[in-house]
Order: sequence, then C-alpha cells, then structure tokens
Amino acid sequence: MLNEAWRSHHPGGSETPAGVDAALLHYAAAADQPVLVISRPKAPAGFEVPRVRWANHASSDLFGIEADHLVDLAVTRLLRTDGDIERLARERRTRYAVDAVTAGGGLRHVEVVAWPVPERDPREHFWVLAVVLPEDERAQAALRAAEERFATLAQSSPVPTIVSDVGARLSRVNDAFAELVGLPAEELCGTGWLTHVVDDERAGVVEAIAGVLAGERVVLDTRLRNAAGQVRWVTVRLNPSRTPGYGAGFIGTVEDVTDRLAREHRLAYQAQHDLLTGLPNRLALLERLADLIGPSRGVGVLMVDLDDFKTVNDGLGPEAGDAVLVEVARRLARTVRSGDMVARPGGDEFVLVCHDVDDLDAVRATARRVLDAVLVPVEVNGLRLRLVASIGVVLLDGLTCSAEEVVRDAGIAVHEAKAAGGGRWTLLDEGVRTRARRALRLVADLREAIARGGVDVHYQPIVRPGRPAQLRGLEALCRWTHPELGPVSPQTFVELAERANLVPALDHHVLTVALRDLASWRAAHAAGELATSPDHVAVNVSAVSLAADGFSDGVRRAVASAGLELRDVCLEVTETALASDLRACRQVLEELRRDGARVAIDDFGTGYSSLAYLKDLPVDHLKVDRSFVRDLHGRDEGVAGGPARAVAAAVVSLARTLGLGVVAEGVETFEQDEVITDLGCEAVQGYLYSRPLTREALIEVLRGGGELVPRPAVPTPREVPA
Repeated sequence: MLNEAWRSHHPGGSETPAGVDAALLHYAAAADQPVLVISRPKAPAGFEVPRVRWANHASSDLFGIEADHLVDLAVTRLLRTDGDIERLARERRTRYAVDAVTAGGGLRHVEVVAWPVPERDPREHFWVLAVVLPEDERAQAALRAAEERFATLAQSSPVPTIVSDVGARLSRVNDAFAELVGLPAEELCGTGWLTHVVDDERAGVVEAIAGVLAGERVVLDTRLRNAAGQVRWVTVRLNPSRTPGYGAGFIGTVEDVTDRLAREHRLAYQAQHDLLTGLPNRLALLERLADLIGPSRGVGVLMVDLDDFKTVNDGLGPEAGDAVLVEVARRLARTVRSGDMVARPGGDEFVLVCHDVDDLDAVRATARRVLDAVLVPVEVNGLRLRLVASIGVVLLDGLTCSAEEVVRDAGIAVHEAKAAGGGRWTLLDEGVRTRARRALRLVADLREAIARGGVDVHYQPIVRPGRPAQLRGLEALCRWTHPELGPVSPQTFVELAERANLVPALDHHVLTVALRDLASWRAAHAAGELATSPDHVAVNVSAVSLAADGFSDGVRRAVASAGLELRDVCLEVTETALASDLRACRQVLEELRRDGARVAIDDFGTGYSSLAYLKDLPVDHLKVDRSFVRDLHGRDEGVAGGPARAVAAAVVSLARTLGLGVVAEGVETFEQDEVITDLGCEAVQGYLYSRPLTREALIEVLRGGGELVPRPAVPTPREVPA
C-alpha cells in the first residue's frame, strides 16, 4: 500500500522511506499544504544534518524543485532559520518561523510545524514537517486565536485539565492539574503521566485511553500518587480529539474526589450506625440478619430491653439516660465474640446477633452473661444505679422469614419476659409465637369492631345503699364479644388497645354510645314509658385521650349530638392517668367542669400522691378503690379488718371535709355494705347490687323505678384471657 501510494503521486520516484506510516503519507500526498518527511541517523552518526526522505507535490510548488528531486537534500538547503535545526525534539510538537529557499535562490517567509514520527526504524529518527504558507496566515491566525482562547480557559480553570495531541502523552496541562500532581506543568508535558497512576490501577487507565483514542468517551475512577507520595482518588473524564496534522488524542478533566468520597463514607457510616453509641443501627441490623437467614445455623438473636428505663430519663434527665445507654452499649460489646454483632435499633433496646448458639444451654449461658453485664451498677451524676434488663431470644435455625419478622419475634419474646416479671430471658417457642399471633389477630379484630361499632357498652348501676337500693347513676363499661372466640376479658382487650394506640377511639366510642343511650332513656321517661331515668352517666377517660388535641371539643360535640348537657356526664380519671401529665389533665378537666361536667377520681388511694391531686384538680367525687372495700368484714371484724376500715373511714372523712361525694367500688357482700353505710358513704356500686347490665336489662330496672335488691355475688362467666 505504501509503495502504491508513493508511486501514484511520484511515478518513477524513489521508494517510500522505511519506518513512516503509509497511511500518513497517503493523506499528506494529497494535501494542499507542503509536507516533508525528514530523518537523521541515530547515534553514532547522529551528528549528520537531517535530510529529506519524502515530499508531496505542494512541496514541489513551494521550492520549485520536483518532489523526487527534493529527496536526499539537506534540510538546511531548503529551510533556513536563525536558530539551530537541533530544536527538533523527540518528545513533542514544535513550531517555528523559517525562510524557504526556492530553486532560484529566493527566500519566502513561512512557518514550520514539526512533530516526531513514532519509532519504527531502528536506524533513523523521523519527523514530519508541515509548512504554513503566507496565504494561510489568516486561517492560521484564527486557529491560533481559538487555541489561545481554549488554552486561557483551561489554564485558568480550577478543574485539572489535560490535553494530548496524539497518543497517551500530554501536550498541555493547566495549573490545576500541575498542582494536583505536585509538579511544574513544563515537566508534565510530553512525559508519560501514567507513571503517576497507582500501579494496580494503571492497566485500567491504559485500557480507557485506548478506548478514547478509538473514538469513545470514557469516565473512570482511579488513584494518582502526587510528587509528595500522597494518593488521591480522582474521576477522569476523557473525550476524543483529533488535531489536523497530529492524529488521535484527547481532552480530559481530572476531578479530585478524595474529600467527597470521605464525606460519602462518613454519611454511609452514619446511615448505618447509631450516633449516640456508635453501634450498628436498625438498618445495619436488618441487612446483617437478611444475610444470615436461611443458610446460617447456630445463630441466636437476643433483644435486650432495659426495664423501667423511663424512670432514669424522667428522674435524672435525658443526658443521664444517654450516659446509661452508652455504658450499656460498651458492656454488651464486651460480652460478644469476634464476628458477633451488637446493634441499637432504637430507644433502650439492643440486639445481639451471636454465633455458636446451638442449644438451650448455649442460649442460657449467653443470656446469663448479658444479664450479668447489665446488672453491674452504673454511676451517673454521683448516683449508683442498678439496671435490670429483659431478653427475648430467637434462633435462626431453619427460619425462612424476613429480617423484620425476626426482630418482631424477638420483641415478642421480650414482652413475654417482661410480663413474667422482668430481669429474665425468654426463648421464642411455638407457644409464645401462638400467643403473639393470637394477640395480633385480636388487635386487628378489635380495630374493626371499634370502627363498625361492634364493641358493646354495659352499665353498672351506682346506687344509694338500702334494701332495696335506689339507682342514682351509671358507669359505662366496654365489653367485647369476639365473633369466634366469645367474650374477651376487658383487661385483655384494653391492654391490646393500649399497645395498638386504639384507646382514644375506644374512649370516644363508649362516650358516644353512653350519651346516646342516656338521651333515649330520658326521652322514654318523659313519654311515660319508663318509671325513672339515670341522673348521669360516668365514663372512664384515659391519659392518652386527655392529652389528645381536641379532646374537650370532642366531648362537647358528643354531648350536643345526643341533645344533653355537660352536667349529664361524669368523667372518671384514674390516678395513673393523672400522674402521666397532671398539668395537661388539670387544664382540660377545669375547662369541662367549668361548663358543667362532673369529674371523679377513680381507684382513689392506689396512687402515691392522692392528696396532691385533690389540691390541684377540680374534683366532684372520689371513688374508693375496691382493694380497700374487699377487706371490710363487718362491725365486729376485729384486728384483721381494722386497717381497711380505718383507710375507708379516712377517705370518707376527707371527702366530707372537702365537700366531695364518695362512691365505694366493689361492694360484693352484706358485711362490706354494712361497714360502708356505717361510715356514711352515700353511694356504692358492686356485684351485691348489680353486675354490669346490658342496655335491655337496664331498661327493665328503669321500668321498675330504679330499685335494686341486694343479692350475694355469683361467679362471673368465662372470658377469653390474654
């Protein structure tokens, strides 16, 4: 191909110079610009001046000499310069002004652009010389201006920029790249910059450069080592570039991403770690469990929950609570082995993922070690606190559930441990799982029952003692009969409602139904259908409901919707509810009582600050807790009943002094009723007079004038337990 290209333009001429790319000569032969290929022998004959080895037809027009006659002429015969022809450099492109000598001896001012030809001949060095004629000056000036604008832009850019005219070697770099590498720009141009690429990254960079020289756009991440030996992560973006007279090269930017990667690493760490303790968080725990579920054997998951941790936070403040959590995290991390995991998914819960937990003995030993670590007293603010924890254990052997389900099951086991008294561990077995599934089903069914009005309201009469007793008011009590399981214990479904945040909805349902029923009885009494109607209805109100936004407005709407007044409802609040947020409770109750509602403290005497509540709260009635009434045995009870009678007498006396009404709860025997009556208690409720009645059964009582004959209590029907 080389000889054919040569002969097509130079019939009868000499052979193409060895070591020069044939394709290059093919394009140069057809160019309008004079092009010469020159060479000089390598050492030891390297002192000889360069000579012409090939010329195109445009060169013949410039010098006035046939192209084949130009071959073998000394370059100094054709081109004269003030400098030395030795300015030709092996490593880079060169441009300089010369005088072209014509056949008649005339001189013509031109510019020469010279660049070395890649080494192919072991005997000679070759250069290609392109001569820029005066008539090309305008175009060349525009080209140089464009190049200068680009060079100025790149040079002043804060983004490290590199340019290669041909191959991998750099022809230009800006100051930002020189600063990144730590070397002057002049030392980087024409050099093998790949030496600054970290060794094990170099092959990938060479492959990327091959791609960009083939016309591809390339983006890659790699590492550079600067002159000081520091390694920096960089993102290199290379775009192909082809410069006339040079060949395939590229223009690229090199972005130092070391600091960005460090930030991303920190963010990734924070996304998977608890900021307080430094332990893996819930996300990291779930990822670890997802990897272990299925193939792993002998892996135990232990959820550790501190008992009564709220007391620490409330009593000593959140800073003290945080200090306790950090100390517990440190201790737990010391109890596990290498390869095990301690995570803090949130709150006062920790989860341990331990290997080699193969049997019950291993579970017992691991759980005992954790409990002992927590039991060691902790010093906070000068106080020695003794912590207690409950542990729920799940074994991963054979499990095919999700990571979320494993954490949920561990939480179920913790709940069982706490329900058994705390300070112990529980292994999730089929019995525990069955009870948990039953509870989940009951919660779902309870939510649906509340939404469709499927929770019944029964009424326990509040009476004036006597034989017969006279109905004064009613206490509304919720009752739930499951469509398949039958009656569910109130203690069971109320506890489920608390866990599922259903208590406000349950309270509102009972209030609405009770007011609606009271209104219907009042209307029936006015119409002569009933002999009497209740004076009021009492409804239990939870702390959660009292604290909810809009509670008082909701009570008013329910009362107005039933066509009643606030004085027709009594809100019963337990001391436990008051203790949760006394200020908020007082504000809501004062507002409602000011507009006519009645307020009673239920289970009075069971709390720690009963007298303080009486001082700070607007109260109309006290309800003596059944625990005091239970131990009353009659007038001649002797020493055994003495303390119970004394407490009951004190409550009644206190209420009279403060001008409050008293209701005795849980009266079941004639002896209890006799003592309560002797003490001057004007109202009682209990099984002696009546169990909670359905709406229909209560109507019969109202038809009879509201009289109730006391009868000894009988056993309660069976209800679904927790």
